[in-house]
Amino acid sequence: MRLYLTVHVDWTENQYGSFVFKGEGAQSLRDVTEDNLIFRAMRYASAAEEIELKPARILVENDIPLARGLGSSGAAIIAGISVFEAVSGVRLESDKILAYATQIEGHSDNISAALLGSFVVSCVTADGRVLAEKISWPEQVHAVVVTPDFKVRTEQARAVLPDNIAYRDAVFNIQRSSLMVAAVAAGRLDLMGEAMRDRLHQSYRAGLVPGLDRILEMGEQELAASPGYLGLALSGSGPTVVALATGDFDRIAGAISGGFKENGIESKHLVLPIDVRGRVVEEFEGDSDREIEEEQ
Repeated sequence: MRLYLTVHVDWTENQYGSFVFKGEGAQSLRDVTEDNLIFRAMRYASAAEEIELKPARILVENDIPLARGLGSSGAAIIAGISVFEAVSGVRLESDKILAYATQIEGHSDNISAALLGSFVVSCVTADGRVLAEKISWPEQVHAVVVTPDFKVRTEQARAVLPDNIAYRDAVFNIQRSSLMVAAVAAGRLDLMGEAMRDRLHQSYRAGLVPGLDRILEMGEQELAASPGYLGLALSGSGPTVVALATGDFDRIAGAISGGFKENGIESKHLVLPIDVRGRVVEEFEGDSDREIEEEQ
């Protein structure tokens, strides 16, 4: 989706370098600590490559809401590794970027999408390699993103999931994730609604997201009659809800927002095309300044 984390890098005489944050999460990200994922990813890549980083001035401009299920951590990790490349002058192969980023994030889903863009299927092999394949996304399909005015930490969202699941529920989701791949690859937009149904996490996380049960019900009933509506789901671990559609965007967003408002929760919405580029790196004269843009 076309929400970006943009990082500007140039050199400084300050031996410690500097970070400046603007946009979403600027207050919580202003310190250069291990809680700062960009900084942590820079340090991780530096240690892995055994290269000491030169001091740099780093300006971070972030459009991605934090702790909202929109992949902000994946974008930050890819940005941090990209900053390492800019500062060190070392260019890493995509396979190595994916491996380092997955070791930091713990899974490959968000980081592979942030790096490659479009629709990405990925997995981690037994020996730690990341296999990722990008499929062209149908450009007429946009994401209607509705973000309520509260956060759900990934740790919270994981804690409510059961340790064991029913075999039939696992089969249900495997079938639908496979169906989504086929729907995108073949341009079968009519299959996307069924492909977005879930039995593994949404019902357990509904207690963390007031209004989610009602919104999912609308997705099966009222919204299903909207021209252009394809389907909806909890975005990542939540609390954002994302609907896929080819039109009638404002009506779809209004209905989802209404589900939150019934529970006394305000929300914001965006209608976002899907960015097919992934990471974009722009080099400037003398390679002394570099702009790195991440998508999620």
